[in-house]
Amino acid sequence: MEEWTFNTKPDTKICAYITRGKRKGTELSSEAKALLIFLHYWGGSSSTWHKLTSPGSRHCVSEDYPTITFDLRGWGKSTGPVKDYEANYSVTKMAQDVIFTLGELSKDTENNKLLQHGIILIGHSMGAKVALATLAESMDGWLLPRIRGLILIAPAPPSPVDLPPEMKAQQQAAYESEDSVRETINYVLAKPANLTESDIDMIVRDSLAGNSFAKKAWPSYAMKEDISGLVQRAMESAPWKARVIVGEEDVVEPMDRVQSEVVSFLENTGIHVTTTVAKGAKHLLPLEAPEIIAQEIRLF
Repeated sequence: MEEWTFNTKPDTKICAYITRGKRKGTELSSEAKALLIFLHYWGGSSSTWHKLTSPGSRHCVSEDYPTITFDLRGWGKSTGPVKDYEANYSVTKMAQDVIFTLGELSKDTENNKLLQHGIILIGHSMGAKVALATLAESMDGWLLPRIRGLILIAPAPPSPVDLPPEMKAQQQAAYESEDSVRETINYVLAKPANLTESDIDMIVRDSLAGNSFAKKAWPSYAMKEDISGLVQRAMESAPWKARVIVGEEDVVEPMDRVQSEVVSFLENTGIHVTTTVAKGAKHLLPLEAPEIIAQEIRLF
């Protein structure tokens, strides 16, 4: 896995990790393999996807597909503005980072081969909304025709979600300390029995490492962003497929809201949508149910 950094703005450095889809000692399959773009949840990082991208993992797909996993601005090793004016950590700004990074790769004679068979956007929770915003922000550019499909995992909807003040305050405090992160994991994000101790330690590290602006942005304004109109316009230009995965016991993005505000929205734009339920899992599906995600990827 290669680590690349891109300065999308003077005060914003985006870190991305690239694999080239080769099994050791072999060339890529003659079958066209799309580039998988992984976008993590609020509180995560590129490490969230390690069960799908780490060589040797039971559910690794990066040996068969080229992949890029992002640290979105303010998370992991990526940085962002140190002042939070003009919604600097909005999903639109994060989508623009993704598009800029892919644009830089497309200009590089070695790395533009990664894009030659198109891309599949794979987003989890907030990352799913970033994936949809990437469609919207690509509408008049070079990237949109290369998008072959979407995999949206426990997706936040493209329409606004405005939490009650008490719930918003709870979210804003969720990543303040190790104790608060562990409590959030145990009672909100996941079923602890589905995670290993190393998974939990990684989640704690990622959640605490996010900068204060990134932590605040999602519950304060990013989840309220309405990108539905632009996404609808973008989707009218291509016959994409979308696969939606939802946790049976998810309380963050429950099944009924995903159905009404994501699946129905996509279907109303003319997109063919397949929905899969991860039995016995909550919200952290890349860690709780990576086998289901790998299965859905291989259907493209």
